[in-house]
This record gives sequence, structure tokens and C-alpha cells, in this order.
Amino acid sequence: MSLTRSTVQMIGIAAAALTAAALAVANFGGGGDDGGTGPYIVTLAVCIGIAVVLFGWAIPRTTHPARAGLIVGALGLLSLPVFWSGLPYVLGPAAIVFGLLGRTREGSGGAATAAIVVGALATTAGVLALVADQLS
Repeated sequence: MSLTRSTVQMIGIAAAALTAAALAVANFGGGGDDGGTGPYIVTLAVCIGIAVVLFGWAIPRTTHPARAGLIVGALGLLSLPVFWSGLPYVLGPAAIVFGLLGRTREGSGGAATAAIVVGALATTAGVLALVADQLS
């Protein structure tokens, strides 16, 4: 499967929308010590910037997408303790796209599949952490 530049950009927009929604829930949902407007704007701006760099620059230009996917996916997993930062919702989908691109390259099937799995785990775990936080 090959991904066009416009498909990659659409996935980036979807990841940014997921991030905006998750950050809105984290900052305005529940009844506890939620961040509010200021932290929402700051974390959203940082995450949108990261999404632009990943989906607009890094993914289209990478020569080793499977390796890049593993690195970005690992960063997504490492960002889970600070899920409220929005990072898992940007890094996870980027790792998935890197992995999908890696599957089109000769000899990187295992690493590419691992990048997809790690990216999916980071995204899913981030959403589950957000839900658990809202229920507590």
C-alpha cells in the first residue's frame, strides 16, 4: 500500500483533530484540577506544531520510515504519563503512517509492522488514560 502526500496530510489533520478533542476533554472536562483555556491553547499549539513537522515535513522526506516509526512510536509510549499534553495523539498516528510507508520498502517489514503496533498502542493507551482520568 502506498500513501500519497495528500493522504498523509489528511491523516495528519485527523490526528490534529483527535488531539484538539482530547485536549479539550483533558482541560475542560471533569470537575477536578483541569487546565483551562491557557494550558489548552499552549498544549494544542505545541501539538499542532509537532503534527506539522511530522506529517508535513518528516514523513514525506524520510528514507527509513520503519526506523523513524519505531522512534516516534516509542516517544508516543513514553509520553503516556503526560497524556494530557496531547503528545500520544500526535505521535501514535505518525508512527502508524511511518510504519505503513515502511511496509512499502524492501526488507523493513518486521520493523514497519512493529512501528504500526507501537503507534496504535500509544494512541489507544492515550485515549484510555484520558477516559480513566475523566472517570476518576
